[in-house]
Amino acid sequence: METKLEKEVRFLKAYAIIATLVVAVLFLSGFTMQSRKQKFEEIDVERMNLVEKDGQVKMVISNKERMPGPGNIVTGKFTKRASLKAPGILFYNEKGDECGGLTYTSIEKDGKYGAGGQLALDKYNGDQVIGFSLQDNNGKRKVGLHIWDQPDVSGEEQNKNWDAAHKLKPGPERDALMQQAAGQNRVFVGGEDDKTATVTLFDLNSNPRIRMSVNANGEPKLEFLDAAGKVLQALPNNSATPKN
Repeated sequence: METKLEKEVRFLKAYAIIATLVVAVLFLSGFTMQSRKQKFEEIDVERMNLVEKDGQVKMVISNKERMPGPGNIVTGKFTKRASLKAPGILFYNEKGDECGGLTYTSIEKDGKYGAGGQLALDKYNGDQVIGFSLQDNNGKRKVGLHIWDQPDVSGEEQNKNWDAAHKLKPGPERDALMQQAAGQNRVFVGGEDDKTATVTLFDLNSNPRIRMSVNANGEPKLEFLDAAGKVLQALPNNSATPKN
């Protein structure tokens, strides 16, 4: 006849088996639910990180308070943004460096407003080289495509060159150092608030040298400028006698 102790042992074994099965079912169910695609009609979030399977961040969507500064998302080394911090989207390359982004912001005060937005792509190990931008200062607008040249030096060296250049007087030596300190405007294609469409080509010091435009009246103009911005030649020649 089975003793009381044997009955209790058999009960405990059965209990242990059942409990193990229940835990296994719950674990597998939870794993299955986690791997399923989730659908939301609406979600409020201050920041979202898009990551690869290894956890590396590739894209950040953030409000302005939680938007990281320029830097490396892997090392966590960031610097302060020179421009106004704004909500937007940032992209990161395989090294973890920021390589582009989309931002937009606006402000109103004393009946006036300012607004701006930019979509920009960065060179490898450097800053932006192409972008679309909007600048709107209380109705005075400038919108268009920009192309920049960036120096082939590290960010740290750029900062040193910037400080050194601003200690020099304007001239060739300062200009040469500035080319290794910051991005230089090379091409602008866009329009301004006076309804003029413009294509401008710049030299390596961001000085406009060729400007092609069509104004609101449909009048075309082509101008060649020196480094100081003085018009050397213009077509059509305004001094020419107009035809009857």
